[in-house]
Amino acid sequence: MPTEPMAVSDVINELNTHWNVSNITKPYMVELTGAGGAISNQLRIDLNRADALIAKAGSPTFEETPIGNWKYVNRTYNVELEIQTKASRQQLYNLMREVRKICHVRRHSMGNFQRLQFQNFSEQVGEHVNVWIGTVQIQTTNDNVLAETS
Repeated sequence: MPTEPMAVSDVINELNTHWNVSNITKPYMVELTGAGGAISNQLRIDLNRADALIAKAGSPTFEETPIGNWKYVNRTYNVELEIQTKASRQQLYNLMREVRKICHVRRHSMGNFQRLQFQNFSEQVGEHVNVWIGTVQIQTTNDNVLAETS
């Protein structure tokens, strides 16, 4: 039986493989899975060593939309990337730009998905001083696929 694709892992692999370090230094990339119990909820990243890109499942994690008589469906997987840097606000935007560029260049090149789409970017302004944080929303999609019936 085929396995369900893991969008977050696939997106992280895509970013790791195609990051152009001549554009901007590659950040520390980690997938937030929740494995490991309560300790994993206390993720600590040392931004003195490198910028960070933290990937996790978006909300909703997965959507399926039937087509016609429900024999075929469109599937959408949402991925959320939190980018953190202590360098500058410009650095935050440069990191987002590299993510966006990879999504545009690789939009039809992933193995488990037909399309990789950059959706949006939100800069977060909060209580952190001299730390810039932003969130990128990405979707991977498979359209017009056969719905499993057995």
